[in-house]
Amino acid sequence: MYYLLLLAVIALAPTTGTVRAQDRSFGDRLYHEKADCQFCHGVDGDGRGDPRSPGQAPDLHATKLDREQLIEVIRCGRPGSQMPHFDKYAYEAKECYGLSAAELGQQIPPDPHSTSLTKREVEALADYILTTYKGK
Repeated sequence: MYYLLLLAVIALAPTTGTVRAQDRSFGDRLYHEKADCQFCHGVDGDGRGDPRSPGQAPDLHATKLDREQLIEVIRCGRPGSQMPHFDKYAYEAKECYGLSAAELGQQIPPDPHSTSLTKREVEALADYILTTYKGK
């Protein structure tokens, strides 16, 4: 029995590494291409984005946000700032910060200049930021 369990673990080991590499690659593509986070946060996440970006974005290496908070910021943006909301339905109901678009008025985060993201993409992007930039 122990022998079979050991064989199963060994057989799955290469798959686990591949999935992690694929997740990292997926997150990298989201950051640098689809969501185009680099435009504001910089290619290396250091807050030195494109000079044409709307303003100085935070250095992701210094973020204090945990995974759930980062997911919320990516989904919902930051009211009253240039951080866009990547969930296209973010303010149709009160799913973000308990506020609707009508309640936020002029403080509603802008639409992304790129495209919206799915829940899976938001989570993958948050994981990528946490493993690639936070604290490094």
